[in-house]
Amino acid sequence: MIGISKNKEYICSVDLAKKRDYTTIQIYKQSMDFIKHPLETRRPDVAVAFLDLVYQVKMQAVRYTEQSKIIRDLLNRVKLLENTQLLVDGTGVGEPVIDIMREDGMTPIAIVFTGGESVNPVYAEFDSLFGKKSGSIRGIQVLKEICVPKNDLVHAGVLVMEQGRLRLARNLAHEEDFKRQLTAFKGKVNEKTKRVKYENENNNIHDDFVVTYLMASWWASYSRASKTKDLTVAKEENSSWNPLDFV
Repeated sequence: MIGISKNKEYICSVDLAKKRDYTTIQIYKQSMDFIKHPLETRRPDVAVAFLDLVYQVKMQAVRYTEQSKIIRDLLNRVKLLENTQLLVDGTGVGEPVIDIMREDGMTPIAIVFTGGESVNPVYAEFDSLFGKKSGSIRGIQVLKEICVPKNDLVHAGVLVMEQGRLRLARNLAHEEDFKRQLTAFKGKVNEKTKRVKYENENNNIHDDFVVTYLMASWWASYSRASKTKDLTVAKEENSSWNPLDFV
């Protein structure tokens, strides 16, 4: 069984367009930096795992086959080649587009948002995912998708911001749009189920950049969970979350 690689430096997070929406791509670099304290404080230096947003793009009315080629060309850049985990929102139109990506030689992991309470990796036969072009490899199971509770994704995003670990590169193409979406993204309690539903309060504002951010934040903590206890995602509900409180 082939699982996940936990050593890649970059995360490419993709939210695929539905009908007239935008496909959005954000690339994050996972950076370990030391926070130094003044000598007189006698406090030890602290290693902090930052999530640096280094690239943004959004596209509309582009064929899925062309989108796949754009992502493939992007990931073939020198710094990203073989050093980037590709995450794709598999909740809506994701599955057929992810198949196209695999045909184009990429190894995406679909993140399927659920209302459940546990994270469930889903494995499939290598041949069924990548076809016989790659050669017949029978009996080998590879990671196809991960079903993740939306609460876990949101809490991962909250944790990164609360700990001051989100950093934005200069001259990002859609920085203001990203911040606008974060501001509008709220949790609302369903009085019947008592569950929190997270969505944008303003229907005129999309949440595509928020989706890509949450996937990247969750993956950063999930892929280090076995090594870094302090990055465990909290389970408490936070219906009044305003992300920009922490930026």
